[in-house]
Amino acid sequence: MERNGIRRERPSSGLRPPSPRTRGEGLQTSAVASPARRGMTLAAALLFTVSAHAQLGDLWNKHKDKITKGAKVAQSATRELTEAEEADIGRVVAARILQTYPLAKNDRLQQYVTLVGNTVAAYSARPTLEWHFAVLETDVVNAFSCPGGFIFITTGALEQIESEAELAGVLGHEIAHATQKHILKEVKRANTISAAQDLAATTASGSFLTDELGEKISNLAYEKLFTTGLSRRDEEEADRIGVELAAAAGYRAAEFVRFLGALEALEGEAQMRVLTATHPGAADRKKYVQPLIGDKSGEVLAERWSAWTQPASE
Repeated sequence: MERNGIRRERPSSGLRPPSPRTRGEGLQTSAVASPARRGMTLAAALLFTVSAHAQLGDLWNKHKDKITKGAKVAQSATRELTEAEEADIGRVVAARILQTYPLAKNDRLQQYVTLVGNTVAAYSARPTLEWHFAVLETDVVNAFSCPGGFIFITTGALEQIESEAELAGVLGHEIAHATQKHILKEVKRANTISAAQDLAATTASGSFLTDELGEKISNLAYEKLFTTGLSRRDEEEADRIGVELAAAAGYRAAEFVRFLGALEALEGEAQMRVLTATHPGAADRKKYVQPLIGDKSGEVLAERWSAWTQPASE
């Protein structure tokens, strides 16, 4: 069971998280159809119906295949993407990120980030999504979320983190971007995948993601992740849900504020250029995150962080 993106059940994990906590709310809306246009007599209506039926019958017989195909394409253009289709898009975007930064060659660090990420994601609104977490080798301080549950964090960002609770908050932010489908919504808003000619391939190949469409999506997502950023509203939502997920998993959510303080101290540095261009300022984020924290209960796990992240020789 989950409410407002937070699960109640405590999932199994490769790491032992503290006791979970939850909060949330739900909302439903409905619409009422407008009445039919008045003024048409019953006789006129019947006459119109007979005439229209005859004309439409001829039209259907002549153009049945085109009409059927057009209806299927129109339906595809407005439908929600399946989880598999979302994952396909995520792989395209992830591949573009990996063209920019390589994976860190540290299996132990990759395993640790994956364990913490899966622990936090298990409390999200999409716990059964096939989540993937990876560390990128670069001094740039950043983290990225791709559709379908592909999450990246840079070694530059990890160097600013001092505890597992901080890591949980950062990964929670990126997990929230995925569960709320922020990048996917930007792709759809740009009509990149809703155009009929793009979705027509669905009935032929079983997948709408052609090479040309994949390139369009990766370019749009790359621009959002590296240049223009998501909306402030999306970033605030990701911060809010991220700290809630960390707290639900049993971590001390207040530690995320310490991480934001570290980012604030680095503003103006070269390794912060992309993050500064695509996110609200760290000081502003601290102002709206702080009231969400509540008490300072939960685990910090700084020692476990050090044990997993320190080089073997130390």
